[in-house]
Amino acid sequence: MKDYFYYAQIHTQGEDTTAPRKIEGTVELTVVPNLMRALGYYPSESEVGDMMVELQQEAADKGLPDPTVINFERFIALYVNHRPVFGVGKDQLAAAFQALGADPYLGTMDCDDLLQALTGEGEPMSHSELEECLQALTGSTISSVYDIIPPQVEAKQFAEDILGFEDYAVSGEA
Repeated sequence: MKDYFYYAQIHTQGEDTTAPRKIEGTVELTVVPNLMRALGYYPSESEVGDMMVELQQEAADKGLPDPTVINFERFIALYVNHRPVFGVGKDQLAAAFQALGADPYLGTMDCDDLLQALTGEGEPMSHSELEECLQALTGSTISSVYDIIPPQVEAKQFAEDILGFEDYAVSGEA
């Protein structure tokens, strides 16, 4: 965890420099969401907003201006207090597919329906954001989301092929 934090400090000062770096033990608040993601917690924009409000309120309670940086100890507390207790597993993913309209018997979902849900519901993503996410998740260069998501997709296939879950057990297994 500290390595990610140190890297974020270096990254914000520029990676391609030979100039001495000033390591002050803080990172800019703008990198906090990416640090959370590096640790396996993928906060929504709303959750990120809640974290920022919390930090602003703490500063206001102490009579300080809104913070622009966070130290490692406060980052750890923010992470521990906001991340879910359990990660996303196969049951949650299957339930999400069902909630989005997957076939109740086959568990499959039409690619276009999945794309519509991802780009139009909850915290919607633009089509270009979705393509960027799929490229990052799969490590593939794509010209279209259809290069990654098949016409009919099921939760297990989505988990393994796109999200990279390795321990996704087949229904009926322990």
